[in-house]
Amino acid sequence: MRIGFHLTPFWSPASRGATDLIDEAVRVVAAASRMGFAWVSAPHHWLGHPSFFPHPFPVLARLAPEAGAMRLKTNVLILPLLNAVDAAESLATLDHICHGRLDVGVGLGYRETELAAAGVTRKDRAPKLEESLEVMTRLWSGEEVTLDGRYTTLRNARMGYRPYQTPRPFLEMAAQSVAATQRAARLTDGVFFGPQVGWRDVASLAAVFRETRAARPGAGPGVVLASRSLIVGKSKAAAADAAREFLDKTFSQYRAWDMQERTMVELRLGFEASLDDWAVYGAPGDCVEAIQRGRAMGLDGVGFTMYSLPRDAQARVEYLQMVAEDILRPVGATAP
Repeated sequence: MRIGFHLTPFWSPASRGATDLIDEAVRVVAAASRMGFAWVSAPHHWLGHPSFFPHPFPVLARLAPEAGAMRLKTNVLILPLLNAVDAAESLATLDHICHGRLDVGVGLGYRETELAAAGVTRKDRAPKLEESLEVMTRLWSGEEVTLDGRYTTLRNARMGYRPYQTPRPFLEMAAQSVAATQRAARLTDGVFFGPQVGWRDVASLAAVFRETRAARPGAGPGVVLASRSLIVGKSKAAAADAAREFLDKTFSQYRAWDMQERTMVELRLGFEASLDDWAVYGAPGDCVEAIQRGRAMGLDGVGFTMYSLPRDAQARVEYLQMVAEDILRPVGATAP
């Protein structure tokens, strides 16, 4: 079991200013690099006011020297927003900066504000994502590429360098539906289920991913990962009380962004669902048990979104140390 953490909760409170938040993240990641976390991931959103979402490419490049052996992950890069050639070159550059420790997580996106800013619609998302992955992987091969695509046209195009990793960085795709899970199994190396996907759906979608991979000649089993909200307290009741302050804001934001779509599994976007249905919470022992259940469902790794994160920088480092000692080690998490 490999366990990493997302930077999303570290980008708060946004009132503190971008420079302070980024400087603090550098300090926190440097400390976490010695604790046994497998990766650190940076989110990607455009026009995220009032939340703070710095672009993942420069953020991960800045974190590369401090991250030690931890892998750096885009979780997730909303690929339909981007020019595929620019994404291919930016990611290959980042892969060299971190000496091959880059994992590329991609997703469709769902916010109308972002899609409109990129000049695409919801109907464009899947075909543009698939075409972009084709463009990226073909350019990363180092060969000349000619392509008459719907979104990209290339004539004898060739990058001047390849990624550090051969043949390319590890690719994973976010999924919250059966179709997205099947797409991940077909086009990438792994699937990453979002934090609002319930445990029961994680188990069923993991089975869909494995079955789809098994039906592909020559495909290995792939990697199944899930993002899980982590709320640690003295007890489950105490953790649930502490979670309310953080989750009220998160639920409101996701609902405002119309995250739930008809084709998706039912997402946990309110307090109507028990935390037991979707989160990792409680005393450290409770959290270890939840992760072990996830492993039994077929998970190869978990990415924590730490909603019980304190606000002071040193307290955040100490909190990560507690998570490492009381959760990662007992669960047998493997370092990078």
